[in-house]
Amino acid sequence: MFFNHNGQKLFIHNALANSLNSLAYNVRDDWDFVVIITGDRSVRVGKSILAMVVCAYLAYILNILGKKTKYDIDDIYFDNKEMISSVQDKPPYSINHYDEGREGLAANKAMQSFQQDLLDFFAECGQLNHIWVIVCPDFFELKETISVARSEFLINVYRKEQNVTRDIFHDGNPVPIVKLVRGQFEFFNRRRKQVLYDIARSKHQKNYGLVKANYLGVFTNQYTVDKEAYISKKKESLARFQKRHEDAKEDKQQKWLDRYAHYYKTKGFSHADIVKQVEAIFKKIYTEKWVGDAFKKVEALNKKIEEETEKEDELIEESVIRDPLGAMKIPKKKSEWSKMGDNLPALLRAKLKKEEESRNSAVSEPQIRVTPQ
Repeated sequence: MFFNHNGQKLFIHNALANSLNSLAYNVRDDWDFVVIITGDRSVRVGKSILAMVVCAYLAYILNILGKKTKYDIDDIYFDNKEMISSVQDKPPYSINHYDEGREGLAANKAMQSFQQDLLDFFAECGQLNHIWVIVCPDFFELKETISVARSEFLINVYRKEQNVTRDIFHDGNPVPIVKLVRGQFEFFNRRRKQVLYDIARSKHQKNYGLVKANYLGVFTNQYTVDKEAYISKKKESLARFQKRHEDAKEDKQQKWLDRYAHYYKTKGFSHADIVKQVEAIFKKIYTEKWVGDAFKKVEALNKKIEEETEKEDELIEESVIRDPLGAMKIPKKKSEWSKMGDNLPALLRAKLKKEEESRNSAVSEPQIRVTPQ
């Protein structure tokens, strides 16, 4: 079928339109919906294009139903932090299109961060009556809370391979080649995507073919927003991500060097000796004042950690903690838990272990030692 969006005549598969109609109809009754669009564990198959069509059609139907819903370049996000910040000011029945523009390992890492941000956002902000269309690299890498509980359905975009003969060398002799064709998708409703997720985990197979889709469909290569604006926004977002990544890496190194200076100052080394060693080993040039500043910074951080630990102990003292069966009383102070050894419930042991690893990584002794002159 065809529909109009911002002056464009766009095509959408009939069965997909019917599925989206249900979301548009029900979102008015205090619901939020999440739609997941994946690319069959491949790249460049057209999942972003189909996501635009889905979002444009949802806006079209919501307007027919009397809701002033828009969908344009401002509703497309490539940065999860930007999206979470922006959607809080958007009116009910808004469309939020998140498109993970990176590929490979970087995309998977970014998606993990996005999922946690989204779950935290849902937990804190409740229902906004929005529809979220999430384009991600791989359905099977999603947390179960989103892939099964939070999302309404899954659309997996895939490519076809056609065996054809073409005169690619322009010498009058056609040769057999495999032509790759975009424009196909398979649809899994809530029930079938849940079964797909569970079977994939039990069999340790990441294969969309483990469960038969509800239906197959096609789509065309049609941008529902200005193509140049879309590409420009995507490039700008990826550039900001790269800068944040580099800044975070530099900040992590700086914190380690601050710890380095703090450690050797506590061992009696002079500021001058520490600066010389940092320059010789790490090729970083600092003044002696930096050593003093780094020492104060680390001391303040250590004090803050101690204060937070004390506050946590005080909060724990206000309640009596018991194991799941209620058979064993657990000490109120977390600092006393370690004395119980294996008698401490597994969840609390895991909590202590995680916190200890965190402390060790933060205050571990530098591996490279210097000797006083």
